[in-house]
Amino acid sequence: MLEVTLINPPQFTGYPQPPVGLALIAALLEREGYRVTLLDANALNLQPEEVPAYVTDAHVVGLTAMTPTISPAVSIARHLKQANQGYTVIMGGAHSTLLPEETLVSASEIDIIVRGEGDETIIELLRALENNQPLDVIPGISFRENGKVINTADRTSTVDMDALPFPAYHLLPWQKYKPHPPHGLALPFAAVVTSRGCPYRCAYCSKPVFGSKFRAQSPERVIEEVAYLKEKFGVKEIAFYDDSFTLDKKRVHAIAEGIIDRGLKVSWTCETRVNLVDRELLRHIKQAGCYAIAYGIESGSAEIIKTLQKDITLEQAEEAVRVSREAGLQVIGYFMLGSPGETTETVRQTIDFARKLKVDFAQFSVTTPFPGTELYDLYMQDRQDKIPWESFVYAGTDNPTTPVFESSELSRGDLKYWIRRAYRKFYLRPAYLWQRLLRCTSWAELKMNFKGLIMLLRSLVLSG
Repeated sequence: MLEVTLINPPQFTGYPQPPVGLALIAALLEREGYRVTLLDANALNLQPEEVPAYVTDAHVVGLTAMTPTISPAVSIARHLKQANQGYTVIMGGAHSTLLPEETLVSASEIDIIVRGEGDETIIELLRALENNQPLDVIPGISFRENGKVINTADRTSTVDMDALPFPAYHLLPWQKYKPHPPHGLALPFAAVVTSRGCPYRCAYCSKPVFGSKFRAQSPERVIEEVAYLKEKFGVKEIAFYDDSFTLDKKRVHAIAEGIIDRGLKVSWTCETRVNLVDRELLRHIKQAGCYAIAYGIESGSAEIIKTLQKDITLEQAEEAVRVSREAGLQVIGYFMLGSPGETTETVRQTIDFARKLKVDFAQFSVTTPFPGTELYDLYMQDRQDKIPWESFVYAGTDNPTTPVFESSELSRGDLKYWIRRAYRKFYLRPAYLWQRLLRCTSWAELKMNFKGLIMLLRSLVLSG
């Protein structure tokens, strides 16, 4: 039986998150009888050249990567091949799904790519490798043959979400994970994903792996995983990282009811859209232990929201934040500056809107056109040059080569200025600081808010 090592590449962040997708693949392989190790180079803060020392008995190495992590992932593959040419290196994730041929041509260290959802593909692939069988009959992979890239047919079957095992949490370095403020009310912390696919059409979002069809685990399956995490690992806080956790309101009501009925005392957070909540739902999840909800609001300009194809209104955002706060939930608002058509006036509108909404926490980021999105296609119009993969990072203005939408009114430097100013204008005002003090109901909350304030002040000082 092949021995497999799965690797999460480093992102060099101070707040590493559990690689849930990789842990799920590990659990699927364990269920099939494979011996699996999972190396989270991100949580362990390993440099690519340090990874081979941690990979000893594997026959197959699996790497995952999004575009911002593709360069360290390829670097890890290179160092592994230099240490042992016998490794078969497989890559999955959003980047290689979007750009399989480019990835294989540019990175000779990668042997095979698994495109899209890998649950069934990886099992079939490993069996074929074990038995020396042809690969071209396996749907959903790309590989080289006689110097040519072969793309097999896309895999069209969808996985029964309830049939999936719990991710292999036992293979993860629990003590290394740190929730990013304003998350982190209680530790240990776990991340859980209960659904796949998103039917919305946001121009900044790419859905290469899970697509547009929403599929979700049953409430019973979700509750069992929550209970498992609490009983087996003593987890006290869970972040539900579904794209739109409340898309199926009936399901969320049932999850909340199950958590209450089972007496599962756990703090949790979720992310969703402002048009997918109502007062009754928000009160119910609050009763079930949810203490914060995050909304992608993106802009205070109706025109920019339309450009981003967000399909929400400013009025819906105001209503969602208002009823969330009335339900006793803390509200996190995500905002983007520098979208196509952005002006200094629309930037000001966004900052003022964030303040007007009275969200508890606001995150401002520079709009980045990642590959596979409509914004990327728009950005690349009339451009001949290819953008190096390493240029795609989340902190767009810090890397001078990261693509951002510049105009005669807003340069890269202007965007960096406005991001700093947005944080200052939102957080460093007496009314906000007083609001935070009033809404703190426990020592844990006060501590978490203090950590967030220190992190904010440090980032403002470092960014000039």
